[in-house]
Amino acid sequence: MDEMATSMARWQMDVGKVRERMYRAPTPRERERWHAMWLLAQGWTVAKVAEMLERDTHTIAGWLGEFTEKGPEALAFVQSGGAPPPSMMRNRPL
Repeated sequence: MDEMATSMARWQMDVGKVRERMYRAPTPRERERWHAMWLLAQGWTVAKVAEMLERDTHTIAGWLGEFTEKGPEALAFVQSGGAPPPSMMRNRPL
């Protein structure tokens, strides 16, 4: 069994759940991570996914490693610097 299949079983997910998370991801960055997981779940290699998404193989392998180790929550995008996203600016008092 490959790493993605083992990870999905560990976190009680299947290809359909991965696909659903991809479409429901709240940010483009998180959507891209789930897209990579969806392709891996369908048997694509890390190298092929990296080529398709125009990312480094280390990036895709890192996302897979995080998913394997920490589960679905590891793919969530966390703002880490820069200006807050526009949605947070709307709720700020003037």
